Amino acid sequence: MVATIRKYKAAAVTAEPGWFDLKKSVEKTIHWINEAGKADCKLVAFPELWIPGYPYWMWKVNYQESLPLLKKYRENSLPSDSPEMQSIREAARANKIFVSLGYSELDLASLYTTQVMISPTGEVINHRRKIKATHVERLVFGDGTGDTTKSVVDTEIGRIGHLNCWENMNPFLKSYAASLGEQVHVAAWPLYPEAATLKYPDPYTNISDANSDIVTPAYAIETGTFTLAPFQTITAEGIKLNTPPGTECEDPNKYNGHTRIFGPDGQKLIPNPAKDFQGLVFVDIDLDECHLSKALADFGGHYMRPDLIRLLVDTDRKDLITEKDKNGSGIVIVKTIDRVGLSTPLPAAKPAEELNHRPKKA
Repeated sequence: MVATIRKYKAAAVTAEPGWFDLKKSVEKTIHWINEAGKADCKLVAFPELWIPGYPYWMWKVNYQESLPLLKKYRENSLPSDSPEMQSIREAARANKIFVSLGYSELDLASLYTTQVMISPTGEVINHRRKIKATHVERLVFGDGTGDTTKSVVDTEIGRIGHLNCWENMNPFLKSYAASLGEQVHVAAWPLYPEAATLKYPDPYTNISDANSDIVTPAYAIETGTFTLAPFQTITAEGIKLNTPPGTECEDPNKYNGHTRIFGPDGQKLIPNPAKDFQGLVFVDIDLDECHLSKALADFGGHYMRPDLIRLLVDTDRKDLITEKDKNGSGIVIVKTIDRVGLSTPLPAAKPAEELNHRPKKA
């Protein structure tokens, strides 16, 4: 598809999630979609695990301390076939905006670090899961499967993609996205402490400075994409909610102010947000600005040698149960996006929905 809208405004969310509270999380999500709609944005990007917030406590507590937090976190994660997801899709439709949303997806009894790309009609055009949870995250989240791997979709605003956290560092996933001709990328990040907190032998890669100011612009440079990097923030009240009883609360400021946006040549396009800033940061995207960077180094085209180096990607779903179809002519394959209900069309918009979700013009 040739992009029909080549110049437009996009936004990255830098705000506090609705910690451990699905209802509040959805309300905040719709609020920021509406705010982006009021600002005439065509795309709004949310951080990793925005709903119901990134469980950063798993890096801080022991197993026994984690159990009450884990129970509440699971109870407030988002099933994809839920009324809550439908209301988010309806907000995207009412605002006629693309939404890259990160959430803790509850599927049967497992959680996944999931992203969806929702179109301006409310259709889910991409459903992906983080291919490998990072370190202690593996105690909370499962891995994606083949049919939840693809990160880039072709749209009227260009080939837009999204990845979670250290997936943006993964050279194989970057190569895959570059091969799909990505032009605009959402590098979704969680809550992350700053370099001042670093204690040896924890590596420098495990703090926000490395990821916001090294990993993210490197992604932009290597893929020649506009790269939006939304980060979560936290307040003193949020710290209390994420801290077990009897444990000293941390300073929230060390987690804030890390959202970035970079151009296709790696230049930073916005000033760093203030530590106490909650809101949207904006960028004017011109898809034609990708041309010069890609003319020098298009790793999905002229600057690669597939006769020498190729990437094999298996996008088939592997199920625990394999069934024959009723006619006995083969095996039934159900795509994950269908099984979790995200491919179900929204009902027709009602006047009440338009009133609830449509942003009011100043």
